[in-house]
Amino acid sequence: MFEVDNLVQLGLFSQMIPVWQVFLFIAAMLPFLLFDRMRVCLLITYMFTFYLGFMVQWGDYLATTGSLMPFFMYAFSGIFVTVAFVILVFRDEAPSINFHMKRTTAILRPFHPSDDT
Repeated sequence: MFEVDNLVQLGLFSQMIPVWQVFLFIAAMLPFLLFDRMRVCLLITYMFTFYLGFMVQWGDYLATTGSLMPFFMYAFSGIFVTVAFVILVFRDEAPSINFHMKRTTAILRPFHPSDDT
């Protein structure tokens, strides 16, 4: 279906993820998956995706522009999202206030037409 020559012409081999990085990602996720820590897994996945996005897209972009301003914007936005995620997900929930209002039911009598007046 896919011939190697066509893939080389498209330049897809320069976009592939190295196998050692995939194994590192799996090794980082495995203990948290086994202990059912899904929030940490989401954070690891975000950071891995952020890193791969930088490696695949921004390396060539920075080489052509010669400016570090896009790098700083990318880095600070990633740090901001990571810190916001950690603060919002791992904070303790505020204690809820329970009023314990006892529900009372009114005793209702059957409707009579004379009650309408």
